[in-house]
Amino acid sequence: MKNDVRLKVFSLEARLAKLRSKHGTLKALIARELKRPVPCSVTLQTLKRQRLRIKDEMVRCVSRLQGARSSGRLQEWSV
Repeated sequence: MKNDVRLKVFSLEARLAKLRSKHGTLKALIARELKRPVPCSVTLQTLKRQRLRIKDEMVRCVSRLQGARSSGRLQEWSV
């Protein structure tokens, strides 16, 4: 049982790291688009929607990780 919980936590941590990376990439793309003389509003809208979806997913991952930590099943080691 503890191994299943640990695998789930590691999986969530890996997912969260990947989402953070994607979020940072999108943030950089948005900044680059905004620096153009005439930014494309459609491109900006698309990038911002993608970034928001990723942020929402990050919040869900963090919530699930906190739930696993607070459940008492991971008392012997911290994440």
